[in-house]
Amino acid sequence: MRLLRPYLHLSIAFSLAITGLNAQIIQRCGSDEQLASEMQNNPRRATLLEETEALMEAQMAQDASGTESVLHVIPVVFHVIWYDEGDNISEAQLLNALEILNEDMRRMNPDTALLRSIFKPVAADMEIEFRIAKKDPAGNCSNGITRTQSNLSLVANNNVKALIGWDNTKYLNIWVVSNINLSGTTPGSITLGYSAFPYNGIPMTQDGIVIRHDNLGSIGTSAGTRHRTLTHEVGHYVNLYHTFQGGCSQGDNCYDTPPVASSSNGCNNSTQNTCSNDSPDLPDMVENYMDYSDDNCMNTFTQNQKSRAKSVLNNLNLRGKLCTAANLAFAGVDGNSVTCSPVADFTVDRTLICTGEQIQFTDLSAYQTLTSFHYTIMDQYGGNQKHIITANPLLTFNADGVYDVKLEIQNAAGNSMKQFSQMITVRPAGGTTYSPFFSAEMENPLPNAIWTVENNGDNIQWVRTSAAAKTGSYSYVLDNFNVAGTGGGDALIAGPIALSNVTANVLKFSHAFARKTSSDNDQLKIFTSIDCGLTWSLARLVPAFQLGISTYQPNLLYIPAAADWKETSVTLTGLNNATSLMIKFELVSGGGNNLYLDDVRFSTTLGEDELVETRMHIAPNPSSGSSNLSLPMAKGTVFIQDATGRVIHELQVSQADIQLPTMPAGTYSVWWLFDSQRQGLARWIVLP
Repeated sequence: MRLLRPYLHLSIAFSLAITGLNAQIIQRCGSDEQLASEMQNNPRRATLLEETEALMEAQMAQDASGTESVLHVIPVVFHVIWYDEGDNISEAQLLNALEILNEDMRRMNPDTALLRSIFKPVAADMEIEFRIAKKDPAGNCSNGITRTQSNLSLVANNNVKALIGWDNTKYLNIWVVSNINLSGTTPGSITLGYSAFPYNGIPMTQDGIVIRHDNLGSIGTSAGTRHRTLTHEVGHYVNLYHTFQGGCSQGDNCYDTPPVASSSNGCNNSTQNTCSNDSPDLPDMVENYMDYSDDNCMNTFTQNQKSRAKSVLNNLNLRGKLCTAANLAFAGVDGNSVTCSPVADFTVDRTLICTGEQIQFTDLSAYQTLTSFHYTIMDQYGGNQKHIITANPLLTFNADGVYDVKLEIQNAAGNSMKQFSQMITVRPAGGTTYSPFFSAEMENPLPNAIWTVENNGDNIQWVRTSAAAKTGSYSYVLDNFNVAGTGGGDALIAGPIALSNVTANVLKFSHAFARKTSSDNDQLKIFTSIDCGLTWSLARLVPAFQLGISTYQPNLLYIPAAADWKETSVTLTGLNNATSLMIKFELVSGGGNNLYLDDVRFSTTLGEDELVETRMHIAPNPSSGSSNLSLPMAKGTVFIQDATGRVIHELQVSQADIQLPTMPAGTYSVWWLFDSQRQGLARWIVLP
C-alpha cells in the first residue's frame, strides 16, 4: 500500500484525449501545474506545502482518538465570469453541479455499484456537504451566485479572482469560466479545471476553484455527462493529491489507494495494474475521483482520503473556519431561518417583439421572507407606463416603442431595485410602410424607429459614428477591434418593413471593413425574418476578404476612407406570402478590425439604384434649406423621406423642374416614381 510521507514530491502529469478530426489535448486538471508555478515564483511555497502536511499529520493523530461521525458543511459561492451570453450559464446548471458534488461526497451517487468488490471495504462517505450561500459577505440575501462580464473568461486563471471574490475563510469560491489558460500546460490544450491546495493564510486571490462551465454539472452547457471535474477539484481543495502522484515510488500520502504509474484514461481498464511494489499487489483504482479516468468511471473516495480531508476541515489554520457554527450562520446555511435584505434581479425570454406578442419575465431576486414585487415598464418614446405586482408576469405589449424596465422588491428586512435601460423593443406587427421602397441611412442614434441592436453581452455593440459615412453624416459601426474572442451575437436589426410591393426582393447595403492579419476569418451574416424575429433565415454570408479592403490594419482602430466603401446586393427569397420583413446584420468576429454599415435599401431589381444621378438631379446639393429638382419628364410623383424613412412630403409632378420645399438641417431621400416603378433616387443634404 502507499507509504505515508511527510510531504509530497510534486510531479506533473496530464492525459491526452483525441476527439474529432483534429488532435485535441484535454488536460483534466491543472492543479499540479498551478502549484508548480507558485513554487517557482514563491520560494516559500514549498515550505508552506510541508507545513500543511505537518498540520494535517498532527490533526489526524488528534482526530484518531475520537469516534464521532461529524458532517462538515461548507458554504459555496459561484462566480460566473462570462464573455458572452453563451457562457452565462443558468442557476439550474450551477445547482445541478452542486447536487452531483454532494452525492459524490456522501457516496450517494447512483453509480456506487460499479466500484469493484476488492475496493468496497475502503470506500468512504466523506461526510462533507456543500451548501449554496444564502447571505453575501455584507449580510444581504444571496442565491450564492455572482455574474461578471469579462474577457478574462476566455483566458482564465488566477486573474479572474481579482475581479470578484468573497472571503475565502467564510466561503468556497468557485469561478466558472469559458476557457482556462495556465502556465506550464501544453499550448492549445483544454484544461477542465484546477484548485488551490490549502495552506495557512492563503489569500482569496490564490484560493478556490476555477472550472470550465461546459464541465460543470450534467445539464445546460454540460448536458450529456455526469461531470466529475468539480468533485476532483474539491478533492484538491481539501489537500488530496492525484492517485498517480509521483508514480509507483512516491505516492499520494494515502495508505489505501494503490500506487499508479501514470494517470488513467477511459474506463475499459479494470485489469490495469501499473505498479507491483504494493503489498498486497492491487490493480489501479481507476474508480477513484483523484485519477484521470472518464467521468462515468469515477465513483469513489477512500477512507484514508477522508481522513486527510477531515484533518484539513478540523484545523482552523487550514479550512476549519469554514465549517464553524458561527460561519454557517453567517452564510445562512446552518438550517435556521435567515434574516437578510433582499436583492432584486430578473430576466426576460425575448427583448425584441412585435405588437400583440408576449414576453415572459422571470424573477431572479434573492430573498428569504415574503416579498412584494413592483415592475415599472416605461416606453422611452411615449412615456407610457405599465405597473405589474407579480413576480413572474407574462406580459402582452400592444404599443410599439423602446421600453425601460425596473423591478422593485420589498419585505420586512429591506428593499432593492434593479433597472435596465432600453431592455425591450416592440415594433408594429404589420411592419412600417415605406413609400415607395424601404431606404435607411444611419443618421439617428441607436435604437430608433427603424433600427435596434442585439448585444452578445460583451458590452460592445453597434453604435452611431460620425467618423465615416457612405452618405449623409453618420454610419453604424461595431468596435470589432476590441472584441477579445471569436463568435457572433452582436446584431443590427431593421424592421419589420411592410411588404406592400410584393416584387421587392433585393437588399443593398454599403460596408467598410479591414482585417488585422491575413488569418482573420470575420464573417458578416445577413438574416431575414417574416415572423417578427421569432425565427431567422440566413440570406447571405460575406467573408472577411470580401467584406472590406485588402490591406491590413493591425494596430489602430480602422476608419474607412471614401474609396473603401463597398456595396453588396442580396436577392432575398421566400417572401412570396410574407406581409412584413425584418433584416439582421450579425458580425461573427474572427480577429479583424472595425466594421461599418451605411445606406441600406430594399427594392425590386438589382439595377435601378444606378439611376440615381442619370435621371434626376438636385442643385444645390448640399443646400442651406431649399433646392431645385430636375427631372427628364413631367410625370409621376416625388417623395421626400427623412432619415427614419418617414415620408414627409409627397409632390405630384406637373413640370420637369420642381422647387423642393424648405427643410430643416438633415439628410433626405428623394424618390421619383411613375408607372408603379421607381425611376430615380437622390440623397439631399440640407446644411444647418
